[in-house]
Amino acid sequence: MIQAFPPQSVRTRTNDIERIGIDALLAAFHCHESLGANGIEMVQKNQFGDMAMHGDIEAENAVLDSLKHHPLPLVIRSEEHGDIKIGDNPSYFGVLDGIDGSAWYKSERGIGRYGTLLGIYMGTDPLYKDYLFCGIMEHTTKRLLYGVKDKGSFVYDLVSKTTTPIHTSPTRVLNTQTTIHIDQYWEINKKTFLSPLKGYHILDYHLCSSVHYANIALGSSDLALECTRKNNLEIAAVFGLIHEAGGIIVTHDGKDLSDLPYKTFGQSSYVPVITAASKTLADQTVKFLAKNIS
Repeated sequence: MIQAFPPQSVRTRTNDIERIGIDALLAAFHCHESLGANGIEMVQKNQFGDMAMHGDIEAENAVLDSLKHHPLPLVIRSEEHGDIKIGDNPSYFGVLDGIDGSAWYKSERGIGRYGTLLGIYMGTDPLYKDYLFCGIMEHTTKRLLYGVKDKGSFVYDLVSKTTTPIHTSPTRVLNTQTTIHIDQYWEINKKTFLSPLKGYHILDYHLCSSVHYANIALGSSDLALECTRKNNLEIAAVFGLIHEAGGIIVTHDGKDLSDLPYKTFGQSSYVPVITAASKTLADQTVKFLAKNIS
Protein backbone atom coordinates (compact mmCIF):
# COMPACT_ATOMS: atom_id res chain seq x y z
CA MET A 1 0.00 0.00 0.00
CA ILE A 2 1.30 3.46 -0.94
CA GLN A 3 1.92 5.69 2.06
CA ALA A 4 1.32 9.41 1.58
CA PHE A 5 4.07 11.95 2.01
CA PRO A 6 4.64 12.78 5.69
CA PRO A 7 4.08 16.40 6.82
CA GLN A 8 6.77 18.59 5.27
CA SER A 9 7.42 21.99 3.80
CA VAL A 10 5.95 22.91 0.42
CA ARG A 11 9.48 23.16 -1.01
CA THR A 12 10.42 19.64 0.13
CA ARG A 13 7.19 18.24 -1.26
CA THR A 14 7.73 20.02 -4.59
CA ASN A 15 11.26 18.65 -4.84
CA ASP A 16 9.92 15.14 -4.27
CA ILE A 17 7.28 15.57 -6.95
CA GLU A 18 9.85 16.99 -9.38
CA ARG A 19 11.88 13.80 -8.96
CA ILE A 20 8.78 11.61 -9.31
CA GLY A 21 7.65 13.39 -12.49
CA ILE A 22 11.08 13.16 -14.09
CA ASP A 23 11.38 9.46 -13.23
CA ALA A 24 7.96 8.76 -14.74
CA LEU A 25 8.73 10.54 -18.02
CA LEU A 26 12.11 8.82 -18.28
CA ALA A 27 10.29 5.51 -17.85
CA ALA A 28 8.16 6.43 -20.87
CA PHE A 29 11.30 7.20 -22.87
CA HIS A 30 12.87 3.84 -22.06
CA CYS A 31 9.60 2.16 -23.02
CA HIS A 32 9.59 3.99 -26.36
CA GLU A 33 13.16 2.89 -27.06
CA SER A 34 12.50 -0.73 -26.16
CA LEU A 35 9.34 -1.04 -28.27
CA GLY A 36 10.97 0.05 -31.51
CA ALA A 37 8.80 -0.54 -34.58
CA ASN A 38 6.38 -2.70 -32.56
CA GLY A 39 5.08 0.48 -30.96
CA ILE A 40 3.14 1.58 -34.04
CA GLU A 41 0.94 -1.53 -34.12
CA MET A 42 -2.74 -0.57 -33.79
CA VAL A 43 -4.26 -2.51 -30.93
CA GLN A 44 -7.51 -1.03 -29.59
CA LYS A 45 -9.84 1.97 -29.39
CA ASN A 46 -9.45 4.43 -26.54
CA GLN A 47 -12.16 6.24 -24.56
CA PHE A 48 -12.64 8.77 -27.39
CA GLY A 49 -13.18 6.09 -30.03
CA ASP A 50 -9.76 6.63 -31.61
CA MET A 51 -7.49 3.71 -32.43
CA ALA A 52 -4.57 3.54 -30.04
CA MET A 53 -1.18 2.14 -30.93
CA HIS A 54 0.83 -0.25 -28.82
CA GLY A 55 3.22 2.63 -28.05
CA ASP A 56 0.39 4.89 -26.82
CA ILE A 57 -0.73 2.30 -24.31
CA GLU A 58 2.67 1.08 -23.18
CA ALA A 59 4.04 4.60 -22.68
CA GLU A 60 1.13 5.27 -20.32
CA ASN A 61 1.71 1.95 -18.58
CA ALA A 62 5.35 2.88 -18.05
CA VAL A 63 4.39 6.19 -16.44
CA LEU A 64 1.70 4.60 -14.29
CA ASP A 65 4.02 1.82 -13.12
CA SER A 66 6.65 4.39 -12.20
CA LEU A 67 4.15 6.46 -10.24
CA LYS A 68 3.01 3.39 -8.32
CA HIS A 69 6.51 3.03 -6.86
CA HIS A 70 6.37 6.45 -5.21
CA PRO A 71 4.44 7.74 -2.16
CA LEU A 72 2.12 9.93 -4.21
CA PRO A 73 -1.56 8.99 -3.85
CA LEU A 74 -3.35 10.46 -6.83
CA VAL A 75 -6.05 10.08 -9.44
CA ILE A 76 -4.57 10.37 -12.90
CA ARG A 77 -6.62 11.05 -16.03
CA SER A 78 -5.08 9.52 -19.13
CA GLU A 79 -5.99 9.36 -22.80
CA GLU A 80 -5.80 5.60 -23.21
CA HIS A 81 -6.70 4.32 -19.71
CA GLY A 82 -9.23 6.89 -18.49
CA ASP A 83 -9.12 7.69 -14.76
CA ILE A 84 -6.73 5.58 -12.69
CA LYS A 85 -6.47 5.71 -8.89
CA ILE A 86 -3.02 5.16 -7.38
CA GLY A 87 -2.80 4.72 -3.62
CA ASP A 88 -5.37 5.33 -0.89
CA ASN A 89 -7.09 8.64 -0.20
CA PRO A 90 -5.68 10.54 -3.19
CA SER A 91 -4.63 14.11 -2.51
CA TYR A 92 -3.12 14.84 -5.93
CA PHE A 93 -4.39 14.84 -9.51
CA GLY A 94 -2.53 13.94 -12.67
CA VAL A 95 -3.02 14.18 -16.44
CA LEU A 96 -1.26 11.89 -18.88
CA ASP A 97 -0.98 11.45 -22.64
CA GLY A 98 1.16 8.47 -23.60
CA ILE A 99 2.05 9.69 -27.09
CA ASP A 100 1.00 13.18 -28.14
CA GLY A 101 1.45 13.35 -31.89
CA SER A 102 0.44 9.80 -32.74
CA ALA A 103 0.31 10.61 -36.46
CA TRP A 104 3.98 11.62 -36.39
CA TYR A 105 4.81 8.58 -34.28
CA LYS A 106 3.17 6.29 -36.80
CA SER A 107 4.64 7.86 -39.94
CA GLU A 108 8.00 9.14 -38.64
CA ARG A 109 8.87 7.04 -35.61
CA GLY A 110 12.29 8.04 -34.36
CA ILE A 111 12.42 11.05 -36.70
CA GLY A 112 9.42 13.34 -36.17
CA ARG A 113 8.82 15.22 -32.92
CA TYR A 114 6.23 13.70 -30.58
CA GLY A 115 6.19 13.11 -26.85
CA THR A 116 4.75 11.81 -23.62
CA LEU A 117 2.99 14.45 -21.51
CA LEU A 118 2.53 14.42 -17.72
CA GLY A 119 1.12 16.96 -15.30
CA ILE A 120 0.80 16.64 -11.50
CA TYR A 121 -1.49 18.96 -9.53
CA MET A 122 -2.25 19.65 -5.88
CA GLY A 123 -5.70 18.43 -4.82
CA THR A 124 -8.12 16.19 -6.66
CA ASP A 125 -10.22 19.02 -8.15
CA PRO A 126 -7.51 21.53 -9.08
CA LEU A 127 -7.45 24.90 -10.73
CA TYR A 128 -4.85 25.24 -13.44
CA LYS A 129 -2.66 27.32 -11.12
CA ASP A 130 -2.45 24.35 -8.72
CA TYR A 131 0.15 22.61 -10.91
CA LEU A 132 3.23 21.18 -9.19
CA PHE A 133 5.01 19.51 -12.11
CA CYS A 134 4.36 19.61 -15.86
CA GLY A 135 6.55 17.98 -18.48
CA ILE A 136 7.10 16.75 -22.02
CA MET A 137 9.39 13.84 -22.88
CA GLU A 138 10.37 14.39 -26.53
CA HIS A 139 11.47 10.93 -27.56
CA THR A 140 13.34 11.57 -30.79
CA THR A 141 15.17 14.70 -29.62
CA LYS A 142 15.95 12.96 -26.30
CA ARG A 143 14.96 16.10 -24.42
CA LEU A 144 12.83 16.23 -21.29
CA LEU A 145 11.22 19.65 -20.82
CA TYR A 146 9.60 20.33 -17.46
CA GLY A 147 8.36 23.06 -15.18
CA VAL A 148 8.25 22.95 -11.36
CA LYS A 149 6.07 25.18 -9.18
CA ASP A 150 7.90 28.40 -8.22
CA LYS A 151 11.22 26.95 -9.40
CA GLY A 152 11.27 27.51 -13.14
CA SER A 153 11.32 25.51 -16.36
CA PHE A 154 14.17 23.37 -17.59
CA VAL A 155 15.31 21.05 -20.36
CA TYR A 156 17.20 17.89 -19.50
CA ASP A 157 19.29 16.52 -22.36
CA LEU A 158 19.51 12.74 -22.09
CA VAL A 159 22.59 12.61 -24.30
CA SER A 160 24.76 15.16 -22.53
CA LYS A 161 23.00 14.56 -19.19
CA THR A 162 22.83 18.30 -18.60
CA THR A 163 19.93 20.38 -17.26
CA THR A 164 19.46 23.94 -18.51
CA PRO A 165 16.90 26.61 -17.52
CA ILE A 166 14.60 27.66 -20.36
CA HIS A 167 12.57 30.82 -20.92
CA THR A 168 9.98 32.08 -23.36
CA SER A 169 11.01 34.55 -26.06
CA PRO A 170 11.33 38.29 -25.33
CA THR A 171 8.64 39.09 -27.92
CA ARG A 172 6.04 41.53 -26.60
CA VAL A 173 4.50 42.83 -29.83
CA LEU A 174 2.09 41.15 -32.23
CA ASN A 175 3.16 41.97 -35.77
CA THR A 176 4.07 40.17 -38.98
CA GLN A 177 7.40 39.11 -37.45
CA THR A 178 5.77 37.31 -34.51
CA THR A 179 6.17 33.55 -34.93
CA ILE A 180 2.87 31.72 -34.57
CA HIS A 181 1.77 28.09 -34.35
CA ILE A 182 -1.89 27.32 -35.14
CA ASP A 183 -3.52 23.93 -34.63
CA GLN A 184 -5.29 23.74 -37.98
CA TYR A 185 -7.00 20.40 -37.40
CA TRP A 186 -10.05 22.01 -35.76
CA GLU A 187 -12.36 24.27 -37.78
CA ILE A 188 -12.85 26.65 -34.86
CA ASN A 189 -9.11 27.37 -34.87
CA LYS A 190 -9.19 28.18 -38.56
CA LYS A 191 -12.05 30.62 -38.02
CA THR A 192 -10.78 32.16 -34.78
CA PHE A 193 -7.06 32.33 -35.55
CA LEU A 194 -5.99 31.37 -39.07
CA SER A 195 -8.33 33.65 -41.02
CA PRO A 196 -7.74 36.84 -38.96
CA LEU A 197 -3.97 36.29 -38.96
CA LYS A 198 -3.63 35.78 -42.70
CA GLY A 199 -0.40 37.44 -43.80
CA TYR A 200 1.28 36.95 -40.42
CA HIS A 201 4.24 34.63 -39.79
CA ILE A 202 2.38 31.32 -39.43
CA LEU A 203 4.83 28.47 -38.87
CA ASP A 204 4.55 25.02 -40.42
CA TYR A 205 1.64 23.08 -38.93
CA HIS A 206 2.67 20.16 -36.72
CA LEU A 207 0.22 17.34 -36.02
CA CYS A 208 1.40 17.50 -32.43
CA SER A 209 0.43 20.07 -29.77
CA SER A 210 3.43 19.30 -27.61
CA VAL A 211 5.79 20.56 -30.35
CA HIS A 212 4.05 23.93 -30.30
CA TYR A 213 4.16 24.13 -26.51
CA ALA A 214 7.78 23.01 -26.36
CA ASN A 215 8.76 25.71 -28.84
CA ILE A 216 7.03 28.37 -26.74
CA ALA A 217 8.78 27.19 -23.56
CA LEU A 218 12.14 27.05 -25.36
CA GLY A 219 11.70 30.57 -26.71
CA SER A 220 11.89 29.52 -30.36
CA SER A 221 8.34 30.69 -31.18
CA ASP A 222 6.00 33.27 -29.69
CA LEU A 223 2.37 32.10 -29.91
CA ALA A 224 0.56 28.75 -29.99
CA LEU A 225 -3.13 28.97 -30.85
CA GLU A 226 -5.55 26.08 -30.46
CA CYS A 227 -8.71 25.01 -28.62
CA THR A 228 -9.89 22.85 -25.73
CA ARG A 229 -11.14 19.31 -26.40
CA LYS A 230 -10.96 15.72 -25.16
CA ASN A 231 -10.31 16.42 -21.47
CA ASN A 232 -7.70 19.11 -22.25
CA LEU A 233 -4.92 16.66 -21.42
CA GLU A 234 -2.31 18.49 -23.48
CA ILE A 235 -3.11 21.93 -22.07
CA ALA A 236 -3.13 20.73 -18.46
CA ALA A 237 0.05 18.70 -18.90
CA VAL A 238 2.05 21.71 -20.14
CA PHE A 239 0.43 24.57 -18.22
CA GLY A 240 3.11 24.69 -15.53
CA LEU A 241 5.90 24.31 -18.10
CA ILE A 242 4.67 27.39 -19.96
CA HIS A 243 3.95 29.40 -16.81
CA GLU A 244 7.32 28.70 -15.19
CA ALA A 245 9.12 29.58 -18.43
CA GLY A 246 7.51 33.02 -18.36
CA GLY A 247 4.52 32.43 -20.61
CA ILE A 248 0.77 32.50 -20.13
CA ILE A 249 -2.29 30.62 -21.40
CA VAL A 250 -5.58 32.52 -21.80
CA THR A 251 -8.87 32.06 -23.63
CA HIS A 252 -9.32 33.97 -26.88
CA ASP A 253 -11.30 36.60 -24.95
CA GLY A 254 -8.58 37.05 -22.35
CA LYS A 255 -9.48 34.84 -19.36
CA ASP A 256 -6.35 33.52 -17.64
CA LEU A 257 -6.63 29.74 -17.26
CA SER A 258 -4.86 30.00 -13.88
CA ASP A 259 -8.13 30.49 -11.98
CA LEU A 260 -10.23 28.09 -14.03
CA PRO A 261 -11.07 24.57 -12.76
CA TYR A 262 -9.51 21.80 -14.83
CA LYS A 263 -12.44 19.39 -14.50
CA THR A 264 -15.14 21.74 -15.79
CA PHE A 265 -13.46 24.22 -18.15
CA GLY A 266 -13.78 23.21 -21.80
CA GLN A 267 -13.80 19.49 -21.13
CA SER A 268 -16.19 18.61 -23.93
CA SER A 269 -16.37 21.89 -25.87
CA TYR A 270 -14.08 23.77 -28.21
CA VAL A 271 -12.88 26.96 -26.53
CA PRO A 272 -10.11 28.77 -28.44
CA VAL A 273 -7.03 29.36 -26.26
CA ILE A 274 -3.89 31.43 -26.66
CA THR A 275 -0.48 30.36 -25.38
CA ALA A 276 1.84 33.36 -25.45
CA ALA A 277 5.43 34.13 -24.54
CA SER A 278 4.23 36.95 -22.27
CA LYS A 279 1.10 38.56 -20.85
CA THR A 280 1.72 41.65 -22.96
CA LEU A 281 1.75 39.58 -26.14
CA ALA A 282 -1.34 37.67 -25.02
CA ASP A 283 -3.20 40.95 -24.34
CA GLN A 284 -2.28 42.30 -27.77
CA THR A 285 -3.42 39.08 -29.43
CA VAL A 286 -6.77 39.16 -27.59
CA LYS A 287 -7.36 42.77 -28.69
CA PHE A 288 -6.40 41.98 -32.28
CA LEU A 289 -8.77 39.01 -32.46
CA ALA A 290 -11.63 41.00 -30.91
CA LYS A 291 -11.36 43.46 -33.80
CA ASN A 292 -10.77 40.98 -36.58
CA ILE A 293 -12.85 37.83 -35.95
CA SER A 294 -15.78 37.96 -38.37
